[in-house]
Amino acid sequence: MAKPLDYERGLVKYIVKTPLTLVGFVSMYIFGGGLLSIASGLTHLFTSKSVFEAVMVYFLTEYLPPTSIEDVIAQVVIGTFTAGFLWYWKTAF
Repeated sequence: MAKPLDYERGLVKYIVKTPLTLVGFVSMYIFGGGLLSIASGLTHLFTSKSVFEAVMVYFLTEYLPPTSIEDVIAQVVIGTFTAGFLWYWKTAF
């Protein structure tokens, strides 16, 4: 039987230790980039009401590399937190 707070400790370890490995960093960079691309495409779709422009925004943000180190760090952080909470949600409940 699991001890209390084992899943919470695992969540913290997942969020902290995953981006510190090369494979984890690259995985979270790709995952976070995909999430940001979908979010930017959907927000553009709902604000401009143009499907073509929303698809173009999605493809431009998905397939062009980030322009600064802050963009890379943001993608990794968003990917890590999302993957960590998805892991927690699917294993703890």
